[in-house]
Amino acid sequence: MKTPIAPVEGPAAWLAADLENSTDWWHTFTAAELDDFAAALAVARTLEPDLDLDRLGADAFPFPIVDGLVDAIRRQLVDGRGLMVCDGFPVDRYTLPELRAIWWGLSQHLGTPVPQSWRGDVLGDVRDLGTGIEGRAGRGYTSNVELRFHSDQSDVTALFLLQRAKRGGASRWASSVAVHNEIARRRPDLLEVLYRPFTTSWQANELPGERPWYEMPVYGRAGDDVACAYVASNILWAEKNCGAPPLSDEQVEAVKYVADVAHEPQFWIERALEPGSMMFINNHTAFHMRTEFEDYDEPERKRHLLRAWLSLPNSRELPASFAPSFGDVRPGAVRGGYHSRDGRRRFQTA
Repeated sequence: MKTPIAPVEGPAAWLAADLENSTDWWHTFTAAELDDFAAALAVARTLEPDLDLDRLGADAFPFPIVDGLVDAIRRQLVDGRGLMVCDGFPVDRYTLPELRAIWWGLSQHLGTPVPQSWRGDVLGDVRDLGTGIEGRAGRGYTSNVELRFHSDQSDVTALFLLQRAKRGGASRWASSVAVHNEIARRRPDLLEVLYRPFTTSWQANELPGERPWYEMPVYGRAGDDVACAYVASNILWAEKNCGAPPLSDEQVEAVKYVADVAHEPQFWIERALEPGSMMFINNHTAFHMRTEFEDYDEPERKRHLLRAWLSLPNSRELPASFAPSFGDVRPGAVRGGYHSRDGRRRFQTA
């Protein structure tokens, strides 16, 4: 008889009550940290008066104080909950180009930004562009629909909230490790399926001439660590969107069961964040989602976040089975994201 896959313990295997009763995953910016951001922006502007982000590396943004927070965020993401929220940044004091510059500087101190699509957008915009999520090129971050629990194709998703929606758009988080453990207890048969490869759509982000789908499991192990890679729609719609081989009934049940467990109230926590909040999520150990939202009519008031996908220098080894999507699975490697088709970097989503 095959030995069932064992649960994994540790701070990343949290439940909603654990986060409700702790503050280690939340930080409010201090006055000294805010002054540090302002001073770093001034230095960057002396180097590039037009704030050309393509010419501004991490060294252009000296953060003698904020770098202490950067270290704390990295530790929390890799060795702690896998989630960190910072709030209280005064977005109304800065122009949009200045906010982009500050976010680009902070992102580079945290890790290495990787492209979020074939366009090479290393700094992207999360806002409703009317794209929807269905179809071969559908992307949730440019729509206003509810995005169910998922993980992104990078070590870390970093989000900076600039404008709230008129209604909705709340953020929720759940531990994919806790969900893994619950499936191990309830449905070990399905957990075994989740450790096997699934056909997954590249959502039009494959390189020219490459196959539009790849094969990778939802869960995997590297030593004692469990990692998760989960976008249910990219798996369930791969046959329809890009001609991938069909899933078995057991595979469909397993993929849907992950979402069913994650959406049970004891597994997730929700916050309606204010502008000036920053979120950092370890995609290997935590899910994130966004509720459906309705925007204001005025363009300048529409919901807007800046996003970065980051490789962390202190990241852990990934399962070898994650190489089809992430590439280099070694600890600390630059991995994940997509390839820019023209080799250029871009700093906003059109």
